[in-house]
Amino acid sequence: LLDGRDSSDTLRVWVPGCSTGEETYSHAISLVEILSELRVEVPIQIFGTDLSESAIQKARIGFYKESITSEVSEVRLRRFFHKVPEGYQISKSIRDMVVFARQNVFSDPPFSRMDLISCRNVLIYLSPVLQKRVIPIFHYALKERGFLLVGNTEGLVRTGTDIFDLVDRRAKIYQKKS
Repeated sequence: LLDGRDSSDTLRVWVPGCSTGEETYSHAISLVEILSELRVEVPIQIFGTDLSESAIQKARIGFYKESITSEVSEVRLRRFFHKVPEGYQISKSIRDMVVFARQNVFSDPPFSRMDLISCRNVLIYLSPVLQKRVIPIFHYALKERGFLLVGNTEGLVRTGTDIFDLVDRRAKIYQKKS
């Protein structure tokens, strides 16, 4: 994602089917950690979309129950969350780099110039016919040589393999073909 990138070129990520925002915030946290480790400053813009307005409202708040302590390290809790009654809230600095919106990928215009689309566990809910419709939308939304990340149990239908190259079979990462 960083190869050949100018420091003023915003790193853009789209998470369709984001539900309550965990995947979206996980990408934000991971990118902040990696860029910090590499001592690289690149603006980050992440879009989380979902059909459910109530899920989007929850995502914007970024509140998670106390049980996240079993899934999130103490270091990350201190760095990226703050304690609130009955749980934790994602820090404002992370929430500020994420935009949540209600969207239907089949009828609303897609985002564009994305570096990464992460739709883990979205395709499994779509029939093969709908997958054949959405994969070209993701292709269109990506920058040249952009990446598509799908869930561990997902793969691309025939249409997808025509327009994406498999980069990492285990991680289910594909790259846009020209």
